Amino acid sequence: MSGLEVIGGISAVIAIIDSSVQVWKSARKDLKLSETFETVANRLPILRDTLRTCHEHFEPIQTTLPADAAESLLKTVQNCETKAAKLHTIFEETISGENDQWYERYRKVARRLGKGSKVEELMQSITEDAQSLVNYHTVKSASPELCMKLEEIVTTMQSVEPSLPNDDIASQTFNAYGGPQNVSTGQSTQYNSSNTGSGETHNYGGIEGNPVFNFGKK
Repeated sequence: MSGLEVIGGISAVIAIIDSSVQVWKSARKDLKLSETFETVANRLPILRDTLRTCHEHFEPIQTTLPADAAESLLKTVQNCETKAAKLHTIFEETISGENDQWYERYRKVARRLGKGSKVEELMQSITEDAQSLVNYHTVKSASPELCMKLEEIVTTMQSVEPSLPNDDIASQTFNAYGGPQNVSTGQSTQYNSSNTGSGETHNYGGIEGNPVFNFGKK
């Protein structure tokens, strides 16, 4: 594990976020999204520029970064990259297409990406990862003003109107091996596949009076 990998990871995150910014710029005049969606989009350049500053400050120490520090930082960068990629996927798939269908496109892609994939949730989490990077004690690449901007993003993401209803992203867990299977305990649609093993199958309805089906051992 080395500082070179950390630097490379930060570069990858910057490129993903910048691509999201470009997608947004290309369509912002022609597409009216929700206020929350636009709030996220308008703060992406701040996040991108913060990470560029962070990258510049990491460069001088990339070859001398202790292995344990590099390993910890790389995990943060990789988590950040994963979430930035999800946000970029949402931007690409939501912004393209007919104006009046954007919400349905957004809902579908957020469901596919799973829990924590509302744009405001991803933005908050990415920003928190950026805070960890810029505040690394050896680097301290963020000025007080920049730190305040990052904190403002986090606070804003916590207070904006949810871009999707809280129960709109269905949770689906499929267990192909041993152990219990939990599919959905909320108000979302539940899909139950057949049990091909030797255990029991328990299919539960919704929490508001939907029927409950129980089947014995296969």
